[in-house]
Amino acid sequence: MKRTKVALTILMLVVSTITTQGQDINWQARAGIGSASLIGGVSNIDERTGFHIGGGADIGLSKNGVFRLQPQLRFEQKGWQFDGYYGNEQIMKAHFKTHLDYIELPVMAAVRLRLAKKSYFTYKTGLYVAYGMNAKTKMEILNTEGKETFDSNHFSESCDFRDIVYDKDTRKTGYPKFDRWDIGMIGGIDLTFNHFIIGGEVSVGIKHLCESSFIGGTLNNIINYVFTGGSPKNISASLSVGYQF
Repeated sequence: MKRTKVALTILMLVVSTITTQGQDINWQARAGIGSASLIGGVSNIDERTGFHIGGGADIGLSKNGVFRLQPQLRFEQKGWQFDGYYGNEQIMKAHFKTHLDYIELPVMAAVRLRLAKKSYFTYKTGLYVAYGMNAKTKMEILNTEGKETFDSNHFSESCDFRDIVYDKDTRKTGYPKFDRWDIGMIGGIDLTFNHFIIGGEVSVGIKHLCESSFIGGTLNNIINYVFTGGSPKNISASLSVGYQF
């Protein structure tokens, strides 16, 4: 964690220096929706929809304005959902949504190509660092009005769901304590028309959310572990709209 904090501090200082010295700077505000899930070491889960909102800078690094740096700061929702069962003596079908809320700092190198006057196509790629603020699981018992949000913040402590939550294959499910810090790769494209931006992004974590599997069948989890590079990591895809000042 200390190394992550040091790297984040250095990154912010570098961005601050470039912003101070640079002349070709555009400020951007963005918001959008996305689909998030996990890869590696888990199964029996589905994507969940979340939103993001924030802003950043578009900084020219070359005289012709083609090569650029795009640091951002935003609130980002990730997580997953799954169908399963809830209960002790009486077992009921239920649907579960796990929400992971992050403050995220993506920093991307970009190439901007002019399409027409004040219209551009931008390809961008880089890294992100994120800090987990809150992580909760909400449950809806199907065919009833029963709802519950479990008290545990999964970034602060493990959660056994009182030993009465099961996945769709009736395997008992509980979460370990999740790592607050997330680091990953991110990339995307933007279309800019005058001041308006339409964009799409994909991000994949390179830091594990936790070190072990926690949901799904053993065989499926081993296969996912082998082919996706280890323990669970965040993955998401999103669309956004923005305004450039």
